[in-house]
Amino acid sequence: MNNWINLAAVGKILLFGLAVGASVPTLFAIGVRLHIAADGPSNAGRRRLLAGLSWVFFALVLVVVVTGVLFIANNFIGHHTGVYLFGSTAH
Repeated sequence: MNNWINLAAVGKILLFGLAVGASVPTLFAIGVRLHIAADGPSNAGRRRLLAGLSWVFFALVLVVVVTGVLFIANNFIGHHTGVYLFGSTAH
């Protein structure tokens, strides 16, 4: 470990960023693909299943995005409301 930079922490941040940066757009693309497939010629049961799965993927992406925004704004929200969503405390 260098005194100026923590290479282990940089590696963890890089891996997490790559995982989230690749998985969230991929989930959204799968949702779009399923939604398009639900509009195609098929029986009604298959259409409902594909449309439902596409909305599940869209909801999952929305949850990830909202959680990320709340995580970033955690201290701001906690400072103004006294509610710290992810367990951190004010100093």
